[in-house]
Amino acid sequence: CEEARSISIFETLIKMGHIPTRKSQKEAWFLSPLRSETEASFKISFRLNRWYDFGIGKGGNVIDLVCLILNCSVAEALAYLSEGIPVSNSSLNSQIRSKEIEPANKIWKILPIEHKMLKRYL
Repeated sequence: CEEARSISIFETLIKMGHIPTRKSQKEAWFLSPLRSETEASFKISFRLNRWYDFGIGKGGNVIDLVCLILNCSVAEALAYLSEGIPVSNSSLNSQIRSKEIEPANKIWKILPIEHKMLKRYL
């Protein structure tokens, strides 16, 4: 666990497909990987290698984060972190597959194209 805690939270989130909305030398801000939101309230401190989600009031180390994102045990999170990919544990794989991912964009209505420059372009 001690060795795993030194793994970069920033790099782990990047490998999981999460992109920061802001980044400085001291910290990075993300849209929360734990819930749906439109303004970044998930902060990573590079100095401490800790995260904090202001929307839910929780924070911790990289192991805590992987456990929450993948809904898995500490042992499964350690296996994930040691290889950088989900372990071949059938319960973990089914949890990852069944995890509901809400799309960031929603289609409210579909209209015909009316703008003449857009029609010309197409």
